Amino acid sequence: MGDPGLVQQIALELGKSGVDLRAMGFAWARAAPVVAVVPAFGLRALPGPVRAVMGLALAACVAPAIVPAADSSLPWAWGLLESALRGVPIAIAAAVPLWAATMAGGAVDAVRGANDGMSVPVVEGRPTPMGVPMAMLAAVAFLGGGGPARVAAALAHAPPISSGAAAHAAFDLAAGIQIAIAVAAPVLAAAVIVELAAALTARAAVPAQIHVLLAPLRSFALLAIASIVLDRMTGLIDVLVATRPSP
Repeated sequence: MGDPGLVQQIALELGKSGVDLRAMGFAWARAAPVVAVVPAFGLRALPGPVRAVMGLALAACVAPAIVPAADSSLPWAWGLLESALRGVPIAIAAAVPLWAATMAGGAVDAVRGANDGMSVPVVEGRPTPMGVPMAMLAAVAFLGGGGPARVAAALAHAPPISSGAAAHAAFDLAAGIQIAIAVAAPVLAAAVIVELAAALTARAAVPAQIHVLLAPLRSFALLAIASIVLDRMTGLIDVLVATRPSP
């Protein structure tokens, strides 16, 4: 028999050091969806190689817990696919509160008529002006509150893919809209009162062109209300982020 190839030689040397390359590959596949969709891990703000290294760092934490699974008789390609599918529900559960925070900021901007998107390297897509700080606050809460550790624990205990896991992922996606509305609820409720007061003022005022003056005042009033309730909004975001995902 010929000498082993480079990959086989690396695997042999890592095996002598107690590193199971097969388990590491499965763990990396399981962590890849998390690094790909969770905003706190950088998304397009970081180059692909950096995110790949972040996936390897998560995989190094998860690999020891999935060594028994790595010894199965499944083909290598099928095992990687199955591991990646196990990570998808966890990635969705971790990403939903972070995306919901951005949507909550967008809802605040929508009610004040300033929903033009802007390009920010650290926030995916085209968030609104209020969506950017909300997204950053959610990311800080996730990283500072032990989010990566909870993600690693959830990945280590990820159950096999089933209809229940798919239903749970769909529920998490639908819950994102409810979370965004719940976070922005104080401003949305205040917007109704502000709009009603502006309409009554414009109806009673003379001349009728006063609505031109009321438009910027309405936006200012909603921003003032948002600043007053910002601590409640960020507190709710922190609670939601701190509970997702659970292992």
